[in-house]
Amino acid sequence: MPNHDTSSSHDSSDDVATSPTPHTQQGAPTMSSDAQQPTYSIISKCAAEFVALMVFVFVGSVQGLTTYDGVLHAALCHGIAIFVLVAVFANVSGGHVNPAVTIGIAAAGKISPIEAVFYIIAQLAGGVLGAFIVRSILSYDNYVNIQGGATLCAQGVQWYQALLAEIFATFLLVQTVLVTAVDGASNLAPLAIGFTVLMDILAVGSISGASMNPGRSFGPNIVASIFMSDQLADRFWSMHWVYYVGPAVGALVAVALYRVFFAREHRLLK
Repeated sequence: MPNHDTSSSHDSSDDVATSPTPHTQQGAPTMSSDAQQPTYSIISKCAAEFVALMVFVFVGSVQGLTTYDGVLHAALCHGIAIFVLVAVFANVSGGHVNPAVTIGIAAAGKISPIEAVFYIIAQLAGGVLGAFIVRSILSYDNYVNIQGGATLCAQGVQWYQALLAEIFATFLLVQTVLVTAVDGASNLAPLAIGFTVLMDILAVGSISGASMNPGRSFGPNIVASIFMSDQLADRFWSMHWVYYVGPAVGALVAVALYRVFFAREHRLLK
């Protein structure tokens, strides 16, 4: 969540389902098993992820101007945004809205590695455009006040604390995606994913900023470094790496547990 007194933006993450299958959209709400599911090209899927991250970064950054209720406001904004974006784009791209979710779904064998690479490129690019839009509509003072919408660790937080917070939060998020959206194909999957983002931000937002989403962290840092390089917080880049390593590790841990215990099919322990 965007930086207030202690932490900042998110990311939040993210985030969900998988790509369409011949029978039904994995990870998407399934209205009817008899309904014919449209097929989309990789270009359409990447366009969906691009737009989703653009919107998510924009909304998540600008909400930082409202600081009267701190972390709660950021949690509600990011959680609702993820719920909406997942529901909107689930039937097109799977509604990942998060490179960490894409990594998890690819590691679970639900999309191909090359498709995952294209998704992640589109997500990061969408986040950059969203951050440019944030700069274009805010005054310089307001832009500096929210640190460009960047995700920042709280003052005094050590790197290993921020890293563990990101690992744990992303683990919960990706596990929710895998169980409710990938295997369950539940109509409630977007709601469960949105509430997981909300819960994670409330839990660790005041520690690491609760990014859970490299796409949410990447664009704002890049754009802020262009437009306000002389007013960046001291933690702006020094701890930024945790928003890539943490979510990636958290996603892979979630996939490991999913494959061993929770997968509907082909799990290692029956």
